[in-house]
Amino acid sequence: MAQTFAQTQVQTQQMSGQMLNSLAILGMSSEDLAEYLSEKAQSNPYVSYAPAPAIAARSSEDFDAVALLSSDRPSLMSHIIGQIELHFTVPKERMIALRFAEALEPTGWLGQSVETIALSASVPIVLAERVLDVLQSFEPAGLFARSLKECLLLQAKEADILTWDLKTLIENIHLVAEKRLGDLADLCDCELADLPDLLALVRGLDPKPGLAFDHVPAPVFPPDLIARRGDDGWEVELNRATSPTIIVREDRLQDGQVDKEARRARRRALAEARALAVALNRRGDTLLRAASVLVARQTAFLDAGPAQLAPLTLEDVAEELGLHASTISRALAGRMIQTPTHALPLRAFFARAVGPNVEGQGVSRDKAMDFVQRALAQEDATDPLSDGAIVDLAKADGLRIARRTVAKYRMLLGVGSSYDRRKAAIDA
Repeated sequence: MAQTFAQTQVQTQQMSGQMLNSLAILGMSSEDLAEYLSEKAQSNPYVSYAPAPAIAARSSEDFDAVALLSSDRPSLMSHIIGQIELHFTVPKERMIALRFAEALEPTGWLGQSVETIALSASVPIVLAERVLDVLQSFEPAGLFARSLKECLLLQAKEADILTWDLKTLIENIHLVAEKRLGDLADLCDCELADLPDLLALVRGLDPKPGLAFDHVPAPVFPPDLIARRGDDGWEVELNRATSPTIIVREDRLQDGQVDKEARRARRRALAEARALAVALNRRGDTLLRAASVLVARQTAFLDAGPAQLAPLTLEDVAEELGLHASTISRALAGRMIQTPTHALPLRAFFARAVGPNVEGQGVSRDKAMDFVQRALAQEDATDPLSDGAIVDLAKADGLRIARRTVAKYRMLLGVGSSYDRRKAAIDA
């Protein structure tokens, strides 16, 4: 009985090790995977490694990211990458910085959490935060902010105007939208009459510093997938130029007299090579299947832009594929897809729902934000729309958006209340 128990235990540990190795490969970037496979090929005689063309053309040490970008007009991404090349000389830190750049939104804000970026780069969160501190020192101030508050605080600090009361006001800026100016004055330890001067300082800051540049989406890393519009709809395929491959060289098995330990080592090496090939195929298959779901669910987004994004989560994709959400997260983290017009991070296909439309279906944040932005752009300056009026217009257009959501998006767009806009029109 003891012997049977020992055999079962060894088999279970081996299977667990293979599963963990497969999960690790699933989450590796093309660059990390290339390095990993190269090391395996050197240590295992049964692994023959064929580097992908796009990866073989460069290494992480000599990668000139600026060369990937169009230089005919200034863009946010080229501006950021130029500063990254100057400030980060350690390859690992530069790689992390490029991951942050990949997550940058047109506004200049981060579109992913530090935890997510650290996971995609396979680095400790502490190291990712240290890199972020340097990135947030880039010009113009406010880039790489994780929220409106952080963006304004970074700018106020850079302008050397961040007094205690201004800091308190920014950290409680939501009270302005809620018209709780008395509460705000109490928190700032000032008179109500002092608030206009503080608010004037805030209005002098730029809530979206990234929009000062042309936003030309460009891949920081070569795209892992390619999407094309065919006669029968959108099609997705793996980008073979970034897909490293291996061959299990069973022809290298040697006959002849070898001792028992040598035969055991040879079997282990061959088993490792076979498991590596299976894990590599599973990585590509999972990535392609997940990307196919994203493209099928978001064809309107690919055809017409972010305003047509439908609500979609990792859990939705995982349920359709019969996989765990963490598996989908690993497969898609940091991955890019090339479309006929530009490259996009796969995270761009996900959208959070802010509420159902009048038919009970979900409305994405991007679609709701786009509607609020268009409504404000088309309003009569002498008779500006209230938040409630925008809610009614949205309902008439088939969207159900809460009034507090309209107020939140209006503030994110840097637009004051209807009272402030009417007053500004009269003063003008």
